[in-house]
Amino acid sequence: MARRGGDLEAFIAFLGGLLAVGLTALAMAGVGLTVRPTPALRAAALVTLGAVWLTVAGTVYGRLRARTG
Repeated sequence: MARRGGDLEAFIAFLGGLLAVGLTALAMAGVGLTVRPTPALRAAALVTLGAVWLTVAGTVYGRLRARTG
């Protein structure tokens, strides 16, 4: 029986994005221990985390949908 909808792929992509953001945030926290973060640097870090999440989640979802389609 064929599965339709893409809910599983979306959930896996969400978790992949979450993992990538977590690893990026840990790396940023390590850098933050050595460099004094400024407000502009904090804002850039938040934008970077958002971009990482969207990029990874979109890429994983697209690859999983292509494989199942």
